[in-house]
Amino acid sequence: MKTIMLLLDGLGDRPHKELGGKTPLEYASTPNLDLLSTVAETGMMIPWVQGRPIGTDVAHFILFGYDMKDFPGRGIINVLSSGFELKQDSAYLLCTWSSVEEKEGLLIKERWAKDLSLDEIEQLKTDLCMEIDGLEFKWHYSHGPHGIIEISGENVSHEISDSDPFYEDKFVLRVEPYETDSENAKHTATALNKYLREVYMMLKDHDVNHKRIEAGKLPANFLLSKWSGKKPDIDSFKELNGMSSVIIGNSELMGGLAKLFSMDYIEYSDLSEGIDSALESDCEYVHLHTKDTDEAAHTKNPINKVHALEEIDKKLSRLVDNSQNEELLLVVTGDHTTPSSGPLIHSGEAVPIMFIGKNVRVDDVDSFGERSCAKGSIRMNGKDLMQMMLNYSDKAQFYNLRPGTKKLRYISDTLRKFEL
Repeated sequence: MKTIMLLLDGLGDRPHKELGGKTPLEYASTPNLDLLSTVAETGMMIPWVQGRPIGTDVAHFILFGYDMKDFPGRGIINVLSSGFELKQDSAYLLCTWSSVEEKEGLLIKERWAKDLSLDEIEQLKTDLCMEIDGLEFKWHYSHGPHGIIEISGENVSHEISDSDPFYEDKFVLRVEPYETDSENAKHTATALNKYLREVYMMLKDHDVNHKRIEAGKLPANFLLSKWSGKKPDIDSFKELNGMSSVIIGNSELMGGLAKLFSMDYIEYSDLSEGIDSALESDCEYVHLHTKDTDEAAHTKNPINKVHALEEIDKKLSRLVDNSQNEELLLVVTGDHTTPSSGPLIHSGEAVPIMFIGKNVRVDDVDSFGERSCAKGSIRMNGKDLMQMMLNYSDKAQFYNLRPGTKKLRYISDTLRKFEL
């Protein structure tokens, strides 16, 4: 049986006064999603921990069945999405050209130098490679004002904190050992602080920045760093879940996740095209992702998310038409809650979920929304999702069996036969 999961990024939300106390999903006209809910087993899913906001990267790591102790960090996923090849004994950090001013420290005036041209970057990057305290620092271009700092050398550690406080009008943070007291982390953090200081001293007097100031622009005089990580050592999606797989999406992050999990990746320009690719795919697990809901929520206007949901729903007719195919398990959910108002980037509420297929116990829910699905039969955590999919698609391994060389969650078709 083939499984398609339609993942509506940032699907969950909160009630809003301008929507009459409803969430965007509850307020939106979504006849196709509602129709699917009438033939589904529905409920609510806590992506990770109740009340803990997470991002798409963390959520997918959990939803795909991985243990958070092995999570390599958002930085590594972004590095992979840039097509960068990781080395075994290096640490990698994301960095951004930014503008700071000296004011009892370095006060951030602009986190991203958005108007920085590629020609200016080419001139600024000339002296960004250097050796400090036995560690080698290299800067690599990613996209826009973003780059990658690669730190290599004996005893380098990725267990270091961010210099980026994530908000403007905040001070650049000192890099410190993160969740560790190891000497390698202390050494790496000290060396990185020296590197960032050297970079600032060089950039603040650079001809490019003098010209920017003369033109009334902010100088690009600092590299804000964050999300240090190293090359991960994790099983592929196929090794962990026993299914050939593909991610169908339209964002660099999803491409990076596909590389992290050794999954195929197909990029679409329109969700209708993505749905066609999902239905035509020969993979056993198809992950169809759209960022539209999350991006609409980040505008902090609930009506924008309502419109995004309604536009998505209009494109789901082919999925609805195929939902009664007995060789298909269809799952619809979100990866986290993105509130359409208020100060939080993401929030920690549960998200609605529904399973459609021949093996599910259809319940009495007749609309797809947070409070309607809360009346459904399912209460689950994100870590349960892959096992539930394997169960509903008749691929789940009986726990007491011990075939092959290690414990598996799925029925393997590659076990070796006894030889006469």
